[in-house]
Amino acid sequence: MNVGLFIKDFELGTRISTKLTELESTFEFCEKSSDLSKKTKLVIIDLDNEEMGNEFFIHQMVTDHKDIQIVGYMKRVFKEQHEKFKTAGCNVILPRSSLVKNLSTFIEK
Repeated sequence: MNVGLFIKDFELGTRISTKLTELESTFEFCEKSSDLSKKTKLVIIDLDNEEMGNEFFIHQMVTDHKDIQIVGYMKRVFKEQHEKFKTAGCNVILPRSSLVKNLSTFIEK
């Protein structure tokens, strides 16, 4: 499965890329929605990053890539933010601390 990573945090990016390699998934680090490959089926996005973690960015990604699954994560998930990002197009919103250990549930074999 091809995964697009919108992650600026080097340490977390390393942990996620290591886990994706173990799961035999291909991945690419992206800066903008247009960086995504046509083969990308899953996107992981840092919702705490103002540049990428906003409703407009997520909505635009969903509009441009119809069959993509978006998993967002944030340090702390608050109900209002959860609803806002869910409405924008995130399929799943997780706390940052549980992202790596739950990654395998989103990867299709």
